[in-house]
Amino acid sequence: MKQLDLSPRLAALADQVPQGALLADVGTDHAYLPTWLLKTGKIQRAVASDINQGPLDRGKETARIYGVEDQISFQRCDGLAGLRAGEVDTVVIAGMGGDLIARILDQAPWTRSVCLLLQPMSSQEDLRRWLIKNDYWIQKEILVREEEKFYNILIVTGGESPVYTPGELLTGRQQKGEKSPHRLAYLEDQIRRRRRALAGMVQSASPNREVLVREKALLADLERMREEWMQWQR
Repeated sequence: MKQLDLSPRLAALADQVPQGALLADVGTDHAYLPTWLLKTGKIQRAVASDINQGPLDRGKETARIYGVEDQISFQRCDGLAGLRAGEVDTVVIAGMGGDLIARILDQAPWTRSVCLLLQPMSSQEDLRRWLIKNDYWIQKEILVREEEKFYNILIVTGGESPVYTPGELLTGRQQKGEKSPHRLAYLEDQIRRRRRALAGMVQSASPNREVLVREKALLADLERMREEWMQWQR
């Protein structure tokens, strides 16, 4: 049997799953994550959900190959619609847009009482803003790099988050002493993107002044965060 190896992104998610968890993997696709966690004995059982049948069929085949089909319940449903409070204590929602993740959580308010591991592929700023507004606490974030792409994993529970600056909404909060080898490269990548966007706005025939002011403030905050991070590493 071929060994099941996780990508760096999924491996980082697996590291954050609590020992003995009752797991829900939303948008499971091939069910690699719950299968690996069951094979390594880290979780008790899992629910794997997806809105489409194709991914569930692929997930069932993965579970069958690795002998964990009796420990995974596969559900075809929209987000967490097929689960009720108390069925799981850890929820992974990864590989989809931040706006979709927010919609899924909005329809399942019981998720404030579980451990959430969220990995948005886009709209990270919108997701963080929604979480803060809706009484979720972003405990910490893990930054993962796969080749040239960066992925943020948010560890979230119910609770009150502190106020976030514009740069923190975009890239996540940083803390002195945290080990994040890709943080500087990530900040510099975001700064380059903002500078290009700002240059394009300035060259526009009729730039939106409000948007221009907001982008300048965001860029200044990202540069402040980069300087802060570099000082912490000295």
